[in-house]
Order: sequence, then structure tokens, then C-alpha cells
Amino acid sequence: MNAPRSEFGEAALDTLILAALRQAQREGASGAAEHLLCALEALVLDTGSPACASACLDEAYLDLAGAARGTARARHRGTM
Repeated sequence: MNAPRSEFGEAALDTLILAALRQAQREGASGAAEHLLCALEALVLDTGSPACASACLDEAYLDLAGAARGTARARHRGTM
């Protein structure tokens, strides 16, 4: 499955934020990861919770829950 694209053919902002959040988690940058999670939450609120942004936020929460439990979660959204 390909990442959602904006009307200009670029990766959608929610997808980019989720990818950055995952990279921050991999690199142990917990402060940056927290800010990126807040950015995803704000994006969902600002856009009225479109399905794609909401799905990215759901994935971020699942990633964080998996990290807290010490388990890895399979990726279902392509290369992210």
C-alpha cells in the first residue's frame, strides 16, 4: 500500500509526521517523538479528523503502546 499523497503529489503531512515520529523512536529521541505525537494530534483536530490523519494517529498510538510493552508491531503501511 502506498503512502497517501497530497493534491500536489507530495507525501501527505500526516504520513511524514508519522515517519518522523517512528524515526525519533528508533533513535531514542523521546522528546522529539512526544512533540511529533502532539503534531499529529493537532493535525487531526485542525482538519476535522479526516480518515487518513486519524489512521496515522491511531498507528502512532499503537507504536507507542507496543514500545511500552517491549514488543514490535508489524508495519501495515508500506515503508514507514
